[in-house]
Amino acid sequence: MSIQSVLILGAKGTLGGQLMRLYPQAAGWDREDVNVLDFHALRAKVAELRPAPGAVINCVAFNDVDGAEDRPEAAMALNGRFPSQLAQFAAELDVPLVHYSTNYVFDGVKGEYEEADRPAPLSIYGRSKHRGEQLIAESGGRCYIVRTAVIFGPKGASDLSKKSFVDLMLDLSAKRDTIQAVSDEINSITYAPDLAAATRDLLEAAPPPGIYHAANSGGVSWFDFAREIFRIAGRKATVLPVPSTHFPRQATRPAKAILVNTKLPPLRPWQASLAEFLASS
Repeated sequence: MSIQSVLILGAKGTLGGQLMRLYPQAAGWDREDVNVLDFHALRAKVAELRPAPGAVINCVAFNDVDGAEDRPEAAMALNGRFPSQLAQFAAELDVPLVHYSTNYVFDGVKGEYEEADRPAPLSIYGRSKHRGEQLIAESGGRCYIVRTAVIFGPKGASDLSKKSFVDLMLDLSAKRDTIQAVSDEINSITYAPDLAAATRDLLEAAPPPGIYHAANSGGVSWFDFAREIFRIAGRKATVLPVPSTHFPRQATRPAKAILVNTKLPPLRPWQASLAEFLASS
């Protein structure tokens, strides 16, 4: 099913920007266009769209993992209640909704997680994202919850679009010869253009609603990720492995949370997407 009239929320973020490239005719809104927490205003703005959206893609999130520990209500508002309202609204419009979640809904004990594995989040951020998953599932609409992790790619146009780990490492390597990176946390890695393409393919395939995992194949520690960044980029920086306790952080992270995709076509290995990104930077 080809869907052209798409509404993308969070259109100026890293992922939203890549989705806008794939859907150049989409309505792309960011925080200056609408306050999504004013749901009455959002509904009214959607009602004005011509043509009406054939799908809604939600890239809006409270993604400050440590900041959520101090602002649990803000995290729950954006990651829990707002997705619930959006899912119910999409059901009223009878259009599919794509919403993104995270590997941080897991505790890291199992290490590798399939879509049906039971979440057990360790942080307020993880709990808020899990709550969003639960509320969306209760809406009864055609909702696709896409879990992903550690997104990198061209920085979004928004001033609030955060630099990715790749950009942070490249910046650091220009300032110092030795860099410390955590070696005992292992995640999936996701290239934003690959995730955007997987989202488009998901909407066109129109499989049953539910939870889907979409991350580049493989998993890696921050330490090995940094080393591969510098190797491909030709940087001479030395990377030293340190435990996660070396950098005091408010939120607890899972030690190993690799997303295993059993339902969608596999994405290419993260190393290949990293090489493409660095070659184009």
